[in-house]
Amino acid sequence: MIKKLNKYFEEVLCTFFLSVVFISVITQVILRFGFSSAAAWPEETAVYGLIFAVYLGAALGVKERAHVRITFLVFRLPKKLQVSSIVLADIFWLSFVGFMIYQTIIYTQLLFDVSYVLPGLNIELKWLQMFIPMIFGLMLFRILQVYWQWKNTGWKGLPL
Repeated sequence: MIKKLNKYFEEVLCTFFLSVVFISVITQVILRFGFSSAAAWPEETAVYGLIFAVYLGAALGVKERAHVRITFLVFRLPKKLQVSSIVLADIFWLSFVGFMIYQTIIYTQLLFDVSYVLPGLNIELKWLQMFIPMIFGLMLFRILQVYWQWKNTGWKGLPL
């Protein structure tokens, strides 16, 4: 169960949120063109579903090491410099993710001081916003997981 969760967590959630976007948009189109009416909830649902899918896609990219890298140049370097440049880039990435966790937690805490209810969904924004630091935490976990797996292989190859 843990292995399946580790392997498919981001994929399942991305699929779910993209399905929510699709269903919300189709619902709004049917309401507008079929019934000459509209609802507020499908638009907000589609927007937040897409936001969550994008952040989860970024976490999936971290897990699969699929983010854009200039490995074309890295592979021309000697082995020690290859490893050093990749580790240095990941240190910058870890720093950015740590900074974003910190900033999104501060922002989310500010939302607990005010009451902002989304008009279409009738949900307070703070409950949706809490998702963002969690996803950055997932990215941090996935970066560290890559290095843990690299360590378990005896530091062979590159942490890609």
